[in-house]
This record gives sequence, C-alpha cells and structure tokens, in this order.
Amino acid sequence: MNYSEFDAADFAADDLFRAWVLEETGAAFWEGWITAHPEKEAALQDARALVLALRFRTNEISLEEMDAVKDQIDLLLDEPVIKKNNGTARRPWYYALAAAAAVLLFAGIWYAQGSEPPIENILVQTGFGETKTLQLPDGSIVQLNANSSVSYPRKWTKENVRAVTLNGEAYFNVSKSPAGLHPKFRVLMPQVTIEVKGTAFNVYHRHDQVKVLLEEGKIVVNDSLDMKPGDMMSFTPGAHHRLQADPVQLTAWKQHRLLFRDTPLISVAQQLEDIYGYKIQFRNKKMEGLLFTGAGPADDPSMVLKAMATVHQLKMKQSNSVIIFE
Repeated sequence: MNYSEFDAADFAADDLFRAWVLEETGAAFWEGWITAHPEKEAALQDARALVLALRFRTNEISLEEMDAVKDQIDLLLDEPVIKKNNGTARRPWYYALAAAAAVLLFAGIWYAQGSEPPIENILVQTGFGETKTLQLPDGSIVQLNANSSVSYPRKWTKENVRAVTLNGEAYFNVSKSPAGLHPKFRVLMPQVTIEVKGTAFNVYHRHDQVKVLLEEGKIVVNDSLDMKPGDMMSFTPGAHHRLQADPVQLTAWKQHRLLFRDTPLISVAQQLEDIYGYKIQFRNKKMEGLLFTGAGPADDPSMVLKAMATVHQLKMKQSNSVIIFE
C-alpha cells in the first residue's frame, strides 16, 4: 500500500488506519510511518478527526455507500479554506463531516431495518521489519512479511468461500477441502483474485503490482489463468506476464534473509522502503540502474545498505530513516 500518495480522505477510509485510531492496533507501523513521512502529519491529523467524528464500521454499510462517503469528503477537502466570522480558518474536513454523516445515517437506518448481522473480521498486520505467522480458522498457515496485513471473517462456514484479503506480502500454505467448510479458498486484492485448491504459494502485493509464485498444487487467477508449480506471474492493472525471477530470491524473507541477485539499486531501495520504512535517495540518476548482488539478515538491513555503498564505491549518509547515496 503506497500511503505516501494518500490524502486525509484516503486515510479515513483505510481499514488499517481506522483500526489504529479506533482500536489502537498497528501502533508500531503507524508511528514508524509518521516518522518517515513528516510531510503527511497534517493529513493524518485531519483523517484521525474524521474517523473519530464519524466512527463508522465498514461492515455496516455497502461498498457503494462507502464510496459515496469518500467522494463527499474528497470534494470538500479540495475546497479552499473557509473563514469563520471571527476571521480564523476552519479546515475543510469540518464541512465534510455533515455530508459524510448524512450518507452514513442513511446506511445506519437501512442496517437497523433488518439487514443481517455484520460479519466480524479479524485484521492481522505487521510493522516495519516485523514478520508474523498465523493460523486461519480452516488450519491454513499464513506467513506475513513486514509492512503487510491480512483480514478475514472470524467465523467460516460451509456456505461461504474461505476468503482472505491481502495487502503487502505473504506466503500461504492452504488446507485442502477442510471438513465442514467451503472447498474453495480465495486471496483477494484490488486487481487480482487468486482461487486456491490445496496449495503453497507466495503473493506480493504493493504499488499496484501483484507477483505470484506457485510452489505446490494449483491456483486460478482472476477466474481464467491457471498456474502450475514453478510458475511465476506478475500482474499490473490491465496486464500480466510471466516472470523469469529467481524463486529463492522471492521467498528469502521467509528465512529472515534479504537476498538480491543482479538487482537494480532503485529496486533494492524500493524493497527496503517497503519493509523498513526507509526513505532512500540517489543524488545521481545513473546510480539507480547499477546492479547489486548481495545478502544479509532481515533483522539488520544496515548490512545490505553498507554493501550497496561498498560495491559501487558510493558515499552513504543517514539521518534517522532518510538515507542518501552520493
């Protein structure tokens, strides 16, 4: 998830952000993210105020209604600052509350008039540099990489497909047709849906790109593309292609290792930003294309950073999470 491009309305509609504000979960991730992106502090404050004022729950309203709320907030946040009678300025989100609340009030009335009880979801997330292993209600095992999250219904039934929503990166070892539960298992992402049948596979989902490595079993992507063991595919909005990447490199994070083979420095930097929250800059554009081969422990990324500088004889300057190569 590229939060650096979010405005206040985007943050207010984001599950992970609302969970932090309302349930105080994922504090390590968000505190680290704020430190790395001080320019977003005002947007986060506005978003926090919106969440606390509205206190809506996504499982009580439809996706269309959520979109309507966000559209209203976006519209009003784009308006210029409005002066009160005493000359002081009010933030635009102050006026967004009324429009958003009106939509949510309608949704609340609809819910109270007889919709089925909401499905309770479980959200599991990791902060920068943190990994987790969890067991799903069907016995499937998920290894969650750093700066990632999965959400899924607390209660699984025979009638409903087993489904997990992923942001970030995870390795799945899925139970095949568990007794008393739906035989199908799906991993959901905005552009890609993976249907699983007793399988072990790795999924990377960041920056509007999805990479899938299938190790065992069979999966079907977007109801049409069959993948066999050993297949690696990349998906971007409206397109997909087969990867020739090294499967060992793609899953090195499971062994708590960082591994790069002939990888452009700009790609190494992006991965380190995603996993650890660094902000890496190159003074010279030509540096970005230099290739790097190296490895190091995932709990000490400084070894990879120092190796990058040593191999290409670069100077590295670091101030907290900001790193500059010259």
